[in-house]
Amino acid sequence: MSLPNDSPDDKRLADYIGMTVRRLRQDKEFTLQALADESGISKSYLGDIEKGRKNPTTDVLEAIATALSVPPRRLLYHAALDQDDPFFEPEQLSLEADVLSEQEERELAQLTRRLRPADRRLLLDVARRLMR
Repeated sequence: MSLPNDSPDDKRLADYIGMTVRRLRQDKEFTLQALADESGISKSYLGDIEKGRKNPTTDVLEAIATALSVPPRRLLYHAALDQDDPFFEPEQLSLEADVLSEQEERELAQLTRRLRPADRRLLLDVARRLMR
């Protein structure tokens, strides 16, 4: 399906998502097979996503994001803000929740440093149990 004003040089959102998945996968030093194993998505389907040939569903994007240890919204945010060729301009998107999350992470790190070693281990154990 062609959209008005489409040219062969125009990229689709699927292209940006694919480039983002590839970049995040490589940043994590995952092979395509390792990402397939972690996400439960076939290697060939992941390859097609990375090449912009497939439009992944939200369930597939969530599985990929989880395997890469990034929030799904961050994966989409990065796809929309591809550094080389932005799909959207930064001012068009806002991830206030991510800013809050980063503030919370800093606060948690500061509080953790003040804990006694035994309490720190207890907190770490609780965090691990929450992640199961």
